[in-house]
Amino acid sequence: MKSHISAVAFAALFPLSATMAFAQGNGSFTNTLQESIDGGGRNIMRTAEGGLVTAFGRKDGESSKLVFSCSADNGKNWSSVVVDSAKGVLQEAALDSNFNGSYVAFTEDLNGEVVGRVAYFSAPFASDSTYVLSESVTPSGVVPRETSIQASRAGWGERADQDRNTVAYGWQDQESKALYIGVSPDGQIFPVAKRVVSDPHAVSGPSVAIRGKFVIATYQTKNPEMVPSDVSGDERAGRSYPAWVESSDGGRTWSKPSPLFGVSKEGFPATRVEVGSGGYRNVRLAGGTSLPNSPILSWLSTRSVAEFSLGGDKASPAVGQGKNAKHPRVRLGDIVDRFGGTTFVQTSMMGVGEAGGHGEVSVVSFRPVESGAQWTHVVANNMLTESEGSVSAAVSRFKAQTSQFQYAALVDTPVRATVYREFDEAAGRTRLVAAVSTDTGKTFKHHLSFGKEQLGKLGINDFDETTVFAASQCLFEDRDGQVYVDIIVSNGGSMHYARVPIGVNAADLRKKLASFSSEVKSGAVVK
Repeated sequence: MKSHISAVAFAALFPLSATMAFAQGNGSFTNTLQESIDGGGRNIMRTAEGGLVTAFGRKDGESSKLVFSCSADNGKNWSSVVVDSAKGVLQEAALDSNFNGSYVAFTEDLNGEVVGRVAYFSAPFASDSTYVLSESVTPSGVVPRETSIQASRAGWGERADQDRNTVAYGWQDQESKALYIGVSPDGQIFPVAKRVVSDPHAVSGPSVAIRGKFVIATYQTKNPEMVPSDVSGDERAGRSYPAWVESSDGGRTWSKPSPLFGVSKEGFPATRVEVGSGGYRNVRLAGGTSLPNSPILSWLSTRSVAEFSLGGDKASPAVGQGKNAKHPRVRLGDIVDRFGGTTFVQTSMMGVGEAGGHGEVSVVSFRPVESGAQWTHVVANNMLTESEGSVSAAVSRFKAQTSQFQYAALVDTPVRATVYREFDEAAGRTRLVAAVSTDTGKTFKHHLSFGKEQLGKLGINDFDETTVFAASQCLFEDRDGQVYVDIIVSNGGSMHYARVPIGVNAADLRKKLASFSSEVKSGAVVK
């Protein structure tokens, strides 16, 4: 499908004169609109400079306003502004940042008409910063829902290029279910979003990602053309499946929609579930509920040798077990990120033929930033059991309800993480769960969970099945090398920021990388 860019003029520059100390010291926000962070868009991000930015709705009597907030001291103090130039009632918000600034896509109700708009903050941490606000970037007659935005990360490190300031944003039309995506070529002028998918079976908006002129979007659908043909109608009843489209020319033309996992259940991953006394059964995963799509991410690797595997690549597995394992000689070209980046998609699916209240299982899919590249699918979830007696920080009950899956990465390292909420109704327990990878997402072998007591120490109280949270897709590394994921957590009318440790030290991993580089030089890994 072809789409042509037409520019939308910005409103005048607005000074941040309304800046106020909205949260001081404890990272708490009041009078917040929980619905504004509940969806597929990202609402908190670590910027390239290491600061924090977030966007959400603030209740204002019977109305609600868009709030943009930032912190330059790791969340201890926040400076916020209410975007008063937005005249309607805020509904949803999503943001992202790059070297060009911060961007917030949002929807608001203007006298009964819902429109999508974009706010651009060129210097979000400056005391005298300004922002500009677009007019509507959704076509007349479209009722936008499920806001998503990503700013291109091209331009980091060694890989700067002329398209480093591109921005993609998208929504779903509530009425027709069609998907609309817009692409800004410079991050300053925003064209009206164009229809790129017409699918009345779509059940989510598009999660968009961009790097330069390469744009990709995923969404959930019940379209018969996108579901595995060898899964019976009863087994897929009520389930949706991820599909994707891409553009290599900045959003002018788009590929036809394709199923992310193929049209056979064999293309879907399987997970292992403990059934007691050391026994296990394999569960094929295919299809999930109509949960909002998780944010997608096109990630730029800034080093000339990146996406390396400290534990052996899938194509060249280690020989032996544990510390006695030996890694075969592999070609250096096999581990070089030739395409300059990777696209990651976070989805969640249930087991084929599994009846009852089984929760969804986290799956991360990734592929090089290149048209036509193949996907790799990896289970990124806590280990699973059918026995309550086997539940631990690293093990979850298979019947637990899971949701709000979100993916994060630490740039220029092999650290990846997926975090989600787990509610075990039978046990009366809600936890924040993290599955962590130290080999660029090829395997997720580190598992940890945070219950009520642990979350309370982080200032997160009353974490339950109604809690909504959002996580930054850029992990944070402190001076000691410890890695954290930044989150905002909402319970009703209040919101709290916290930095959650994921049990990995990036400094230690760099030592292993140095050792790996020595092996390259010595010939153990050949060019």
